[in-house]
Amino acid sequence: MAALATTGTQLALPVQLPDDALFTTFEEGNNSELIATLKALLSVQTQTPLLYLWGRTGCGKTHLLHAACTAASQAGQQVMYIPLRELTDTAHISLLQGLDNYDLVCLDDIDAVTHSAVWCDALFALYNRLSDSEGCRLLISARNSASAIEVALPDLRSRLQAAAPYAIKLLSDEAKVKALQTHAEARGLQLEGEVGHFMLQRLSRDMHELMTVLNRLDKASMAEQRRLTVPFVKKTLSI
Repeated sequence: MAALATTGTQLALPVQLPDDALFTTFEEGNNSELIATLKALLSVQTQTPLLYLWGRTGCGKTHLLHAACTAASQAGQQVMYIPLRELTDTAHISLLQGLDNYDLVCLDDIDAVTHSAVWCDALFALYNRLSDSEGCRLLISARNSASAIEVALPDLRSRLQAAAPYAIKLLSDEAKVKALQTHAEARGLQLEGEVGHFMLQRLSRDMHELMTVLNRLDKASMAEQRRLTVPFVKKTLSI
């Protein structure tokens, strides 16, 4: 996925945000305060213009950034989403130019580049420009807290530590099954609890990997015109 820029509801690049990465398809679990804060962030009157989300791989960081972008875009706001883990080459630093003209800027996996002094200088300059820009909100994600990630520029670390921090709490197994069912329903599939629990028992509990498997099952189910049952899952995944 490349950078995503939107003006209103139109994407400026030929890449679409995932249709199912919405606030309504995110299983909140114990993250209800975070979801409420993210929704409030979309208001231009928000008193919290900078949020820092962190959590282990598969906890839903990218889903929430996508959801925020989609909601803001649907509200007619200008949005930029940048997946930094896919753009670590310093040649991509130019993407940070002109972002102070947007209503919402989302930087996913900032810890993928903060070890680089060149990236840190550019990010620090971006932070200062956005701070001077009225109405621009900045949403950042990383795998660890701002104090725990490697940052080559102390001034940038201090800015990240000043952001409102939210650790994304992991879902229980029951909540993961419910999340699978929600995403299956969005695809027009019915996933019984028995099937969801079987998937958790036999596969990784990482939500990103589970969603990848669900996408594979969706395609197989459509191709074979089969329901999602335990035998069908076993056969399709060879487990």
